[in-house]
Amino acid sequence: MKTFSTYLYVLLWFVGASAATACSDEPEPRQDFVETGLQELDINKRGLDAEGETPVIDVRSNTYWMIRTQTQAEWLNFSPTAGSGDVEVIVEAAPNNGAERTAVLVFETRQGEMKRFTVRQSGAESRVTFYEGRFGDGASQLSINRFEAWENRGIGSLRCQYWGTDALVDSSSPSTGYDGASGGNNITFGSDDADFMLGGIDLKGDINFRLSFASMTSDAAFDPAALQLFISKDRQNWTQLTYTRSTAAAWERSELPFYLPEGVSQLYVRFHGANARNYRIDDIELDEGDGSGQTITFVEDIVEYETYTIFDETFDWCVGKAGEDNSTLPGSDNGGPTYQNGWSGTRVYQHPGFAKISTSSSRGWLTSPAMTAIGEKRVTVTLSFHVGIMNTDLGRFMIKVHNSGTIDGESEVEYELTSSNKWESMTLYIVGATKETQIEFTGIQDKLNRFFIDNVKATFVDIKEE
Repeated sequence: MKTFSTYLYVLLWFVGASAATACSDEPEPRQDFVETGLQELDINKRGLDAEGETPVIDVRSNTYWMIRTQTQAEWLNFSPTAGSGDVEVIVEAAPNNGAERTAVLVFETRQGEMKRFTVRQSGAESRVTFYEGRFGDGASQLSINRFEAWENRGIGSLRCQYWGTDALVDSSSPSTGYDGASGGNNITFGSDDADFMLGGIDLKGDINFRLSFASMTSDAAFDPAALQLFISKDRQNWTQLTYTRSTAAAWERSELPFYLPEGVSQLYVRFHGANARNYRIDDIELDEGDGSGQTITFVEDIVEYETYTIFDETFDWCVGKAGEDNSTLPGSDNGGPTYQNGWSGTRVYQHPGFAKISTSSSRGWLTSPAMTAIGEKRVTVTLSFHVGIMNTDLGRFMIKVHNSGTIDGESEVEYELTSSNKWESMTLYIVGATKETQIEFTGIQDKLNRFFIDNVKATFVDIKEE
């Protein structure tokens, strides 16, 4: 009897387990979901997001969904108002002339799954920021061109860039003592003729602004003549602005309201240190104006500028072999040249009206004359030239800037070409060039890094001489 009961128990257990397994093989009903990447969205009084763009909400879902507002919000529109799957919803908010306002949106599926989302718009009393720069913390006398931890915000800051000549990022004397002091890193100057530049700030069609920044010195008193402020609409021509502050040495914030002429699309700001080794700047900000300030007249609009040529080398003193011309690449070497016009080099070989640099086993270089035409100033030089890689050699070469100036913040820059035995045109800019500046064309490696150079032209823009 006991044995029969045991068999019966086992049989019933097996039947039950089989039934349970059969039930588990049936597909479960799909659970609808709808999600948004963020929980809320902050927009300014103009209806733009933090980067000055039309706001969007990224919706993720596996089914059909629709949007409804939990509270009345006639100032807010969406496109689309419903969708299926993953969709980018465009948010259109009317300009806000009153107090801050908020709307709660509900994304809902047919099964009743819901996701709430908050849209918050700043009030009319808020100020729109075009650019606000923060420089992080922990740097020690780091070159502007090697610093990467820039912290930008503002509706025009998306494409803002930084440049410097003898300007440094440093945290040894953090900003303090004024509203909004960020502390941490700030900008200091490493020579008696230094520059810190930022720009490419998108002005979004506005013309009235307020520029502010903080400054200090470890000298006994602050002298604005030692720390000069300039703005530009093209990073070529700079118009000086006059700012006011006390002579106190401690950190202090300065504000400068102004109007710009119609049609200026972007702005660059430059701080020039003239005997400003002991000066620092921090917390640079460009905000919308409050209707005050004078209209800026850019210097290029009241004076005439001219492009001056430093050198325009065609290498006519390079003589090629008979039957070849400067369209013949790679052509044949015709020995070393007799250098002219202040050029010099090592392992440079003549071709018809152009030069070849390096051999198959040794690296060479070609150096320009000093840029004496610049005179007693520091300028941005436009350098253009033709270059070609020989055969299947390494498709890269280097330009070195000697004595003064940088290219993209560096004194040595590598460039890569896309084809062999073919001329390519290049243009680049040397910032902070002086009359001592020279450029050098050279290879990257010792072997199989031969290339050709022709039509090297260097120019700069300055006020036209009477």
